[in-house]
Amino acid sequence: MSDDRAWNESLGVVTRAFDRWRLADSDIRKFLTLTTRWMDERYNDLWDEIGARPGAVDGPDQSDVFTREVDGLWPDDYHWMLQVAVIKDAVTAFEVYLEKATSEVRERHGIAWKVKPGHTPRWDELVKFTSGYLGVTVDSDPVRRVRALRHTLTHMRGELRTQEQRDQFGIEDDDFGFPSKWAVLTTESAIDCLDDLAAVVRTVDAVAWRFSYGGARLPRLPRSA
Repeated sequence: MSDDRAWNESLGVVTRAFDRWRLADSDIRKFLTLTTRWMDERYNDLWDEIGARPGAVDGPDQSDVFTREVDGLWPDDYHWMLQVAVIKDAVTAFEVYLEKATSEVRERHGIAWKVKPGHTPRWDELVKFTSGYLGVTVDSDPVRRVRALRHTLTHMRGELRTQEQRDQFGIEDDDFGFPSKWAVLTTESAIDCLDDLAAVVRTVDAVAWRFSYGGARLPRLPRSA
């Protein structure tokens, strides 16, 4: 018999995996916005404070003093590293969600993921299960883009080595017209990545809840692997 309730985020009618992901997503967003604001304020205050100091005619200029006092880590560099951390963690939270949500569905049907202790299902296995048994596409174009960006940031530290990468993650330089050699990130683009992943999570969870707690049964059982 089916449960009369339907998936409802505001009422908490969600999977356990969604509850965990929602907390992680909220923390990641707060980490980005709070740290961005606090560090902007600190950098600006330091710049103004240095500018207000009395200086000798032949002394170092304001930018040289600033560089020394921030140990060479200028705001653009700091924020790029912050945005990298946010995107990496967002993709990890997304992948953990998919593992746990599909596990809840499979466990309700008496079939667990067959993986070694301490290991998780491969990405292609998660894609195959959600598509083949839940009828949901998690490997959409936005997700592929965010995961490709995470790969570039993780394994190449943002270096854009191919034209495809430059087209995806770079911009044309306004002054010289040369394409970026490094992934261009902003607070807004990091939030866009979070939003793209969140949209897929919510789509998946409505279906995952139905097949784990809503009483629906999969039309065919997956293999134990």
